[in-house]
Amino acid sequence: MHILKFLSYIIALLILSSSCRTGKELALFQDINIGDSGKVQEVRTAAFDPLRLQTDDQLQVVISSISPEAAQLFNLMSSAVISGNNNLTQNMQSIYTVSPSGNITIPVIGDVQIAGLTTDEAKSEIKKSVSEYLKDAVISVSLINFRVTVMGEVLRPSTFQVAGEKINVLQAIGMAGDMTVFAKRSNIKVIRKAGDKVEVARLNLNNSSAMRSPFYNLRQNDVVLIEPGRRKGLQAEGLNIIVPAVTSIISLAIVALTRIRL
Repeated sequence: MHILKFLSYIIALLILSSSCRTGKELALFQDINIGDSGKVQEVRTAAFDPLRLQTDDQLQVVISSISPEAAQLFNLMSSAVISGNNNLTQNMQSIYTVSPSGNITIPVIGDVQIAGLTTDEAKSEIKKSVSEYLKDAVISVSLINFRVTVMGEVLRPSTFQVAGEKINVLQAIGMAGDMTVFAKRSNIKVIRKAGDKVEVARLNLNNSSAMRSPFYNLRQNDVVLIEPGRRKGLQAEGLNIIVPAVTSIISLAIVALTRIRL
């Protein structure tokens, strides 16, 4: 009976130590310790750098004026009549795709170079070209194909459409349903296309320093890759867990029996 109790204590200790280790691995930003005081802890983050337009980006460009007839000349659109008392007409704006040379082609104006610009800078550049023909033009430029992909140890790996022009790694992981318990939180990879090259950065989400990385804020077409930790491999190969555990228990039992006999 004493031996069984002893072995039970050992097994319980192994289980507790394993669960504590798992809990520590799951915690994000472990260096932030607010405690029970409720004191706010400030964390320095990377400065937000607005998105720069790239080849194959899709934009919705709307050029309007107090004279709709004049503005229509500069817009690619199709009209659809909405039935109703006022017989309203809805204008469906066409989408511009940034060409390999970095241009979009606007009716009447022609090519406008916008690759490398922010949407606000692109708006100013288009207005400059339109103002030669339309003095009171109001320009609207929106990026409509801002997507990021989250792969690996998340609940719902997928490619996600982003509303607006700002999203960080945590928000992208949240859209994917959060990381699984097997995710290696200390080795999150962000893969980014930069011209004819691909950049790969590693973020350690167990530490708040990850927020200072220029890869913490994502850009269009970034891929967030979350690798499985060692525990998933061990679970897949169950013998790698069972055999050492059984060996340890047997060894402890032999030691205990030896001491009792002595």
